[in-house]
Amino acid sequence: MCRRNAGGMGPIQPAQRSGASVSSPTIDCTSCGACCFGGHDRYIALLPQDRDRAIPTAATTEIAGQRYMTMSCGHCAQLGATPDGRLVCAIYDERPEACRAFRAGSFECNKARQHRGGQAEALRALAMVQKASAPPLAEAVPILVMAPLPGGEAPAAETLSPSP
Repeated sequence: MCRRNAGGMGPIQPAQRSGASVSSPTIDCTSCGACCFGGHDRYIALLPQDRDRAIPTAATTEIAGQRYMTMSCGHCAQLGATPDGRLVCAIYDERPEACRAFRAGSFECNKARQHRGGQAEALRALAMVQKASAPPLAEAVPILVMAPLPGGEAPAAETLSPSP
């Protein structure tokens, strides 16, 4: 199974986005994700300029003394899908220099959209299917309640089942 958001990153924080997909004529680097797909673990190298960025160590991999962004399922592990199916970077504000240099609409951007756009669209579609088929939260997650015990003893855990 593919990992998402290595390093226990919290929910993806949306920046201002147009919601454009890879197939959209509007190029929006905060929703497309095609440039985040690469064929090898050395796809996104961390550069000296990245030392002061708050990139979680768990989101990176060391190979032969060089640090790279961790890849998962053919894309950067920090790439995730929002509930509405956009592909965004979990560390967008702290992303590496290599990602910052990749400009929306550039030759490289258009090549990524041409060669990796299908993979990005497949991930977007999968996110939408998972969202549509997910049970409501009350059905999916048992509720854990800490009930105090008489006499001041440590509380006991009690699991409540969701109401039908």
